[in-house]
Amino acid sequence: MCSAAIVALASTVVSAAGELPQAPAAAARLIAAIAHPADTVAPDILASITAVPNIAAPDYIIADDDVVAPRPAQLTTLVAQTMTAAPTAYGDRECLARAVYFEARGEPLEGQLAVAQVILNRVASGRFASTVCGVVNQHGQFSFDRSRTPADGRDWRTAKAIAAIAATAAWDAVAPRATAFHATRVAVGWASMHKVGTIGNHVFYR
Repeated sequence: MCSAAIVALASTVVSAAGELPQAPAAAARLIAAIAHPADTVAPDILASITAVPNIAAPDYIIADDDVVAPRPAQLTTLVAQTMTAAPTAYGDRECLARAVYFEARGEPLEGQLAVAQVILNRVASGRFASTVCGVVNQHGQFSFDRSRTPADGRDWRTAKAIAAIAATAAWDAVAPRATAFHATRVAVGWASMHKVGTIGNHVFYR
């Protein structure tokens, strides 16, 4: 394989390093191979180069224990699997789970996930606080009482699972780029915002 082709493959793998758990190691092998002519590259390195296109195949999720698993076809199944893993809520993850619990428990799973994604979108936007807890605790942005504690039960376990799924980007955006929402029973004059859609009893905007 020519150096140019190796460089191209290395660039592709390096760019994927934040998305694929195998990518950093593969990238290191490829970059090391650039310095050597193809006829001097060890067979195991050549095999790893040949295998690079296969790294990015199926969707995957990263559980709390960093074990890669195939993504199921239904969000319901993913939530059930995540609940079984009993994700721990702490720090920003707990703030996210609490917001899901108090703002959206009882909503469809997609609606709960959309609420979590709104909060993460706010963090990423640069227009709100820079942490999940900062966004959730921002004055006047969310209606629930932060001093309350979720009741232990299925709703809280579901909220923790939704928070874990959202935090690890284990599911697609259900309200793409949304940074705000309100209950359908509330009339809000957000003419400057674009309505993304309605999920359950919430309307989402960006």
